[in-house]
Amino acid sequence: MGLFDTRPKNTRKDLYDRENELKLFREGIRNCRPIILLLGSRRTGKTSLLFVGLNEYGDIYSVIDCRAFEEKVNITYREFIEIFTKSLSMLIRKAEGISRYFSRIRGIKVAGFEIEFKNSPNNVYLIDVFEKLNEWGEENNKCIVIAFDEAQELSKLRGVRFLPLLAYIYDNLRHISLILTGSQIGLLYRFLKRYDPSSPLYGRAMLEVRLDKFTYEQSLDFLIKGFEEYNVKPDMRILEYAVDVFNGIPGWLTLFGYRGLNEELKSRLVEEVLEEASKLAISEYRNFLSLRPIAAKRYTTILYAIAEGYNTWSSIKRYLEIKEDKRISDYLYTNLIKNLVDAGFIERMEDKYIILDPVLKHAFHRKLIH
Repeated sequence: MGLFDTRPKNTRKDLYDRENELKLFREGIRNCRPIILLLGSRRTGKTSLLFVGLNEYGDIYSVIDCRAFEEKVNITYREFIEIFTKSLSMLIRKAEGISRYFSRIRGIKVAGFEIEFKNSPNNVYLIDVFEKLNEWGEENNKCIVIAFDEAQELSKLRGVRFLPLLAYIYDNLRHISLILTGSQIGLLYRFLKRYDPSSPLYGRAMLEVRLDKFTYEQSLDFLIKGFEEYNVKPDMRILEYAVDVFNGIPGWLTLFGYRGLNEELKSRLVEEVLEEASKLAISEYRNFLSLRPIAAKRYTTILYAIAEGYNTWSSIKRYLEIKEDKRISDYLYTNLIKNLVDAGFIERMEDKYIILDPVLKHAFHRKLIH
């Protein structure tokens, strides 16, 4: 469907711009960099760039969609290993002879193009899987890419020490490249203990590929080119209105373009898409709250404060204390702010905090969240 396909893109022709990011990503895969971080706020196109890059430049790859764990408080080892090995089944179709290596892993067997468990998934050791993948890569002079989409969700994993495993792969398995994508960048850094000297990964270089939102000019050009694919020439005033409202977020601009191909392109459509998008943004925010029920009301009050223009550290704190009619310790309040930043809902710009997603900001302006 081209630029306005609301699903993740798979081919270069359907991906708008991102030339520099794609080039950096490609070089990382070509050089089989041990860990590549693909970072960006929600709906900036990380998954699209991931698939386009892998389809064009990755020899052998598998993608584990960690969004399957978004609503879970904890992830058991069994739950993780079931999804992990299922995703590896796609390698059997791509990598000739790799099934022989899988069959040597204790606890699993290969049936056609599928990996199955001999007994319990708990009997499968991750290190065995990665070592066999590396053996195949070494024998065939190939780099095997394993991507974890929205990898911050792995912080919920119980029953396995994941960071020492990543460090072992980094140091010893030269034919494996790990890609970790994350829209909640602070949470991903926290999971990896990126700057913690006690982390097994501390001091190890990681290639970072960052996706920013579109500029005003890019946003307008994106919409123009998307409609040109269908020989549609909309009123520029409507496109400019959409660009102002969706403020450079590729996912929301794509949704508007998709709707615009099938409906009358008037200013009312921008407002309808904004309302539809608000429901999605609210759902994601409520999922965040569901995992933090004790502080849920405080997080919401903080975001209302920012939406209403109380955007400095001290003014937000005063707003929260007035609403609760009591003092809140600096330590507790700072943690609340940090969690919202790490989860990608707000960002500090100089001395002020902003709500990153214009659609979520609209939802708070409309008082749609309670």
